[in-house]
Amino acid sequence: MLEISIRFPDDFSTQARAGVRLEGDELPEYGQVWIWDMFYAQTAHALAGSEALHELREDLELWGVNMSSKVFQPFDHIRSKGHLNLRENFALDETIEGDALVSLIVTAQPKEMPQVEIRSGQALAPELRAAAVLALAQHFIDLNELFAKELPLHILAFRKFYGDVVPESDPSSIESAPMFAIQKALEYFNSASQGSRH
Repeated sequence: MLEISIRFPDDFSTQARAGVRLEGDELPEYGQVWIWDMFYAQTAHALAGSEALHELREDLELWGVNMSSKVFQPFDHIRSKGHLNLRENFALDETIEGDALVSLIVTAQPKEMPQVEIRSGQALAPELRAAAVLALAQHFIDLNELFAKELPLHILAFRKFYGDVVPESDPSSIESAPMFAIQKALEYFNSASQGSRH
């Protein structure tokens, strides 16, 4: 089992930052994007119709569009240009000890995709729930070059899913949106690698 805790300071409204900690089993690199996809889909469903979700989607999708054209550039160049920051004036800060908390409990059975359960320590404001999705993505981006390069494709797949298949308010989106995102990213990388062979 793995527990991911995301904490926010009391002054989040004036200094937007979050602390992310992982405790428990080691997470394989490919598992990070699946866990983030599940977290995003569950949060989007919970916040459907809210201004917080609208802002989150706007930030993620703008970043996804800009970053998707850069995924094959040298990673150090992408980082040096600041292209890996998901939201302006939002930072990770490991010293945060606030009571505002989102926990993800990740459990996995052999040969199955991990399951993600979200718990929050108190009735969190929608803005903090949305910011937790950003914080986890930023944490994984900072850890893992593969995640940073795959995330834009997943974000754009989510946008297509919510626009063309079912909206985030539909309960079926919790399971089907992450599967759709994984499938679209695989298709993209397969076609890109075949194209590079010609």
